[in-house]
Amino acid sequence: MRLGCYGNYGAALNGTVDKASSLDRMIETLDTYGLSAVTSVVENNTDEECVALRERAAKLGIVLSENCMWENLMTDDQEAQGRRIALVRAMLKKADLAGVKCVVTIAGTKSTTSHDAPHPANYTKEFRREFREVVLRILDGLDLKTTGYGVEPWHNCFFYQPEDIREFIDSVGHPRFGLHLDQMNMMSQKDFFNTTGLINRTFDLLADKVFSVHLKDIAFANHMFMKLDEVHIGDGFLDYGTYLKRLSKLPPDTPCSCEHFNTLGDYAICYARLHHLAKKNGVHFLRRGE
Repeated sequence: MRLGCYGNYGAALNGTVDKASSLDRMIETLDTYGLSAVTSVVENNTDEECVALRERAAKLGIVLSENCMWENLMTDDQEAQGRRIALVRAMLKKADLAGVKCVVTIAGTKSTTSHDAPHPANYTKEFRREFREVVLRILDGLDLKTTGYGVEPWHNCFFYQPEDIREFIDSVGHPRFGLHLDQMNMMSQKDFFNTTGLINRTFDLLADKVFSVHLKDIAFANHMFMKLDEVHIGDGFLDYGTYLKRLSKLPPDTPCSCEHFNTLGDYAICYARLHHLAKKNGVHFLRRGE
C-alpha cells in the first residue's frame, strides 16, 4: 500500500502533479507524513513530458496514482458524449506514458442537472448496456501497459454494490478495465452496522480488479431522516482494521489516497491515524524508497 492525497485537495502536498519538476517540491511533505503516492493531471502534456514525469517519479520512489475525468459520460447529447469518450481515451494514452496507475470516472447519469445526480434510469438494465458500450468505445484499440480504466462506485446508479460491480466488469471483459475502490461510497443502510461484511464481500469479489483506492470514513448522523456524513478517518464506523488488512494483500504499489479536506491539518490527522491503524493491524504503508 502507498498512502497519498487526491488531486486539488493537495494543498496538503503543495499542488497537483503535471510535470516532472512538480514532484520535487512535494518531497518534504511526502516524507513528513509517510506518503509515496500522488495524483496527476497529464492529458495536456506532450509525450516527452509524460515520459519525463514517469522517469522522475520512479527515481524519487513516488507512485502516480490517478487522473480523473468528472464529466457525464451518459448524457443523451451524442456530440458531448463523443467528446468525453475521446477525452478519456486521450487521458488513458497520456497516463500510460506517464506511468499513472488509473484513469477514473464514474458511470454518469441520465439526469441533466449534474454528472453525479441520481435518476431512476440509472438503475436499469438499459443503462448498464449503454454504459458497457461507452466503456468499450473508450478502450477500443488501446494498448495500455501500465494504466487501467477504473470506475468509481457511486450511489447514484447501479455501479454501487460489489455484486453488481463484478457482474458489470465481467460483462466488459477487458483486462485494463476495473475498479477505482472507494469503500465508503459503497455504504448502504443495510451495511452500515456490518461494514466488516461489506469490506470482505468487496475484496472477495473484486480484489483482482482494483487499480487504486480512496480512504475515507463515514458516520450515521443523528438527523430526523437518514443521513451519512463523511468524517475524519477513525471517527466513523468503517472497519479500518479489516480494510487495511485486505488492502495490504493487493499489489504493493497500490495507491491509497485521502481526499475531501482543504487543510494540511485535516490530512495530517488522517495520515497519523492511518499509520497508527496500519501498525496496530500488522501492516504498513510503503514510504519513498521502499
